[in-house]
Amino acid sequence: MRKTLQIVLILMLGTLMLKAQTSGTETAKRVKGQPFSRNSVFVGILGQAIPLSLNYEHIWTKNGIINIGTKLGSFYSKFKKYDDLTIANGSFEVVFLAGRSKHLFEMGIGWSGYYGSYYSNNDEKTKYYGVPTSTFSMHYRFQKPTGGVFFKVGFAATSILAFGSSDLTELAIGNTFIYGLNELTGSKPSFSLLSIGIGYSFPK
Repeated sequence: MRKTLQIVLILMLGTLMLKAQTSGTETAKRVKGQPFSRNSVFVGILGQAIPLSLNYEHIWTKNGIINIGTKLGSFYSKFKKYDDLTIANGSFEVVFLAGRSKHLFEMGIGWSGYYGSYYSNNDEKTKYYGVPTSTFSMHYRFQKPTGGVFFKVGFAATSILAFGSSDLTELAIGNTFIYGLNELTGSKPSFSLLSIGIGYSFPK
């Protein structure tokens, strides 16, 4: 986690220096009450949804500096050759954006759910799994007020809330670990990952 934070801080520092160098040429700004690009689609890599997700985001407010939006994402893939493996995820996030120009600071709070299944040759049956999580993310985002291609980079912290399995033994072991750790340390299992997003913001 420390290395991830160091990378994020270096990237943010670099973008702030770039902003300082180009601030004199920037003209497009978000002005309170006036329309700007508020709908986006993008591919998210790692971060809130592993391994990736296709996302739609809408910014609800029309403020100059601080804006609030919501994001929905999902991913699904099936691998017939690998024991009929199926993996999927779905996510929801409330997003807070700070900045008037094309350089933005983003913070998000949300939830993600994971689904998986595969055919177990040892048990001669298909096993099903589900894992709900809560998430917190921070990003630097490059996104013009007028729309166009955008990207963001940062990190996302994920906490595992529970463990679901069609195998009762695995179900008991997984949840005993999660809630046992919560009793011992005061927090459920968590981890942080680098988070990258690349997409397109529709013109205002």
